Amino acid sequence: MYLNDVAMLAASTSRSKFYLEGLIKKKLMPAHVIFLINDSQKLLPGQKNTTLALEIIQLLNDAKINYSTSKNNDINSREIISEVSKRKEKVFIFSGFGGSLLKEEILNLDKYFLHVHGGYLPDYKGSTTNYFSLLNESSIGASSIFLTKDIDSGPILLRRKFPAPKNRNDIDYTIDSEVRTQILIETIEQYLRTGMWSFEEEHNSGGDTYYIIHPVLKHLSILADEALK
Repeated sequence: MYLNDVAMLAASTSRSKFYLEGLIKKKLMPAHVIFLINDSQKLLPGQKNTTLALEIIQLLNDAKINYSTSKNNDINSREIISEVSKRKEKVFIFSGFGGSLLKEEILNLDKYFLHVHGGYLPDYKGSTTNYFSLLNESSIGASSIFLTKDIDSGPILLRRKFPAPKNRNDIDYTIDSEVRTQILIETIEQYLRTGMWSFEEEHNSGGDTYYIIHPVLKHLSILADEALK
């Protein structure tokens, strides 16, 4: 099934690959993908290896998903804004490079950007929040929202807490992407069942905003599973 009214704005990251693999497996293919390829000489946040772009393009080709590519690392560039504005789809699944935020100009295009945050909202906003939730309550979370100009404060469509993973050594590239993919798929399936985007919480206020976790705290959150065995 192709989602005629849902497109995707995706960077060449591990998360984008997880999203596409999950959507394809469930036969929930976006109508079009605007695919940003890293044209720099170094890996950007969210990239585990240099072959990601080729792997994602192969996925798109095999699934016969329409896509356009851009060698552009700036998701807020005039080129990307123009590409998004020309598309007929109203909703875009958003999967940018790690840390990239959509600015006001692209957010004002009369489009909705469906983002899955790696944390349980509104309690955990900001960056690397699942490490903090592991330290605080031995769980991780994921929440789907429509993006607004305020970080992680858009209306919540779906959210869930998950038990602490048995192996915490690959949270950044695997575990975090897996739970986000699960919430993304459930959000879209809910939309298809009801014919509308419904919200668990329209007023996503309060909670704490976290910043990139200190390496020592990150190490402690990973080691915590060893202490519990």
